[in-house]
Amino acid sequence: MTKSNHDPHGLTRRRFLKMSGFAAGGLLLGACSDSGTTTTTAAPAAPAAPATTAAATATTAAGAATTAAAMTAPQSELEVVRFDFNTPNINLQAPYWIGISKGYFEEVGIDLQPGNITGLDDYLPPMFAGDIDIALMDATIIFPSEDASVLDGAPNGLRWVGCVLGAQPIIMIANAGITADNLEGKTIGGARAGTTNEVLAKFVLAELGYDWQTDVEFVNLTGGSNDWVTAMLSGQIDATLAFPRHIALAEAEGGSAIYNKPRLDPQAGWGVLQSTLDEYPTFATAWDYAYINAQQWVKDPANWDESRDILVNDFGLDYPDNTFAAMDIDAGIMTSDLGWSPDDMDVLMAFQQEFGGYRPDLPWRDYVDLTYLHAAQEAHGLPLNPSDVNTGVTNL
Repeated sequence: MTKSNHDPHGLTRRRFLKMSGFAAGGLLLGACSDSGTTTTTAAPAAPAAPATTAAATATTAAGAATTAAAMTAPQSELEVVRFDFNTPNINLQAPYWIGISKGYFEEVGIDLQPGNITGLDDYLPPMFAGDIDIALMDATIIFPSEDASVLDGAPNGLRWVGCVLGAQPIIMIANAGITADNLEGKTIGGARAGTTNEVLAKFVLAELGYDWQTDVEFVNLTGGSNDWVTAMLSGQIDATLAFPRHIALAEAEGGSAIYNKPRLDPQAGWGVLQSTLDEYPTFATAWDYAYINAQQWVKDPANWDESRDILVNDFGLDYPDNTFAAMDIDAGIMTSDLGWSPDDMDVLMAFQQEFGGYRPDLPWRDYVDLTYLHAAQEAHGLPLNPSDVNTGVTNL
């Protein structure tokens, strides 16, 4: 089994449980992604330098350099933006904080204030109510949700206008004594019901040779990934789907990563309502343009220490060592131009259907609008990616 060499930097089970705000038994289990409300943990006194692997260096190299000389930055008619980004992972949050700090949003006429940023478990209802202008949405949520509304004859008008996270490491961690060979009868955390991560947990079990319905006790969990790991470390469950920053926490307590493999998935991107796009025709282009700047800056390893300093000192965020140590992996899954491969999206959609998702051959292409992304890429002097939703191009 693949194991992480990340140094836990003294972040013990007791400290993690305390920082997470949960006592043993405090997490709800039910039959009810990296998701959940935006929670943070105590910032360490001094950062540890991440060990950048050759693979991560290759992955981030394409996005590390500044783009070609850009045309005039597009300007947004929508100035004050209400934004949802549903992950507690500070590494993945870094681009929007950097976008504020470095003036990338201001450059395109967008006033993004911390008070207008949320991290909701269920972001669709407030989006439909008009309380959110743009949100990071799982591909496996936005497309089936819109498809269901179309089939019902009342389309919500959700549109995908750019891919933020183009790959993902699929990881399952377990407590001491639990291995890939003795999972039978054990309690396995399967993330929140109906999310991509629930599907991934079932996939991992199948990869390891177990039927999630009969061989293990598969339980859905509330909250985000930090909460799932809290449930495991406190003994409520034996193993759980997790993310790179959590491996060190398991290893510090004698556990391990019993599954750790990357997968090229265009897993999450910008969701906007068509009504918002109609009312503010340049908003999505300006947003994509600013985020490309921010994402490329964050993908550059030379900026990681400064990025952490900005998030901690300028925005008061907690940035634990175990998260910072996984920056090489997290930066590697960020797209450099918000583009993605339609072929990879086809694979992701088929994968979701196989493990309990939605109707076969879901027409996700019907719910994509490349107009705004292409305009942003052109303003940056970048190739159109994807050039067409029927053509596979990957540029992570």
